[in-house]
Amino acid sequence: MSRRSTKWWRGLLRPMIDQDLTLAFYDMTTIRIEGRSEVSEDLRHYGLSKEGGIARQIMLGVVQSAEGLPIYHEVFEGNQSEGRCRLA
Repeated sequence: MSRRSTKWWRGLLRPMIDQDLTLAFYDMTTIRIEGRSEVSEDLRHYGLSKEGGIARQIMLGVVQSAEGLPIYHEVFEGNQSEGRCRLA
């Protein structure tokens, strides 16, 4: 993203984020990855998916405002438990 577009997005989102953040939500989900390619420092690993099976996936954690506006996200290796990701 260019510096100009980043500045534009910040200007658009700042009034919504500067609201009272006494309540925020944190959610974790798994995102299944198809394909067999391998890359260095790959976050895609086999782990227990939300559907109950073993799948190649990544874990995504998102912090949201009470209105559902994403404030922060982080991507974790797919073979970690949710509890371990929350402590990171």
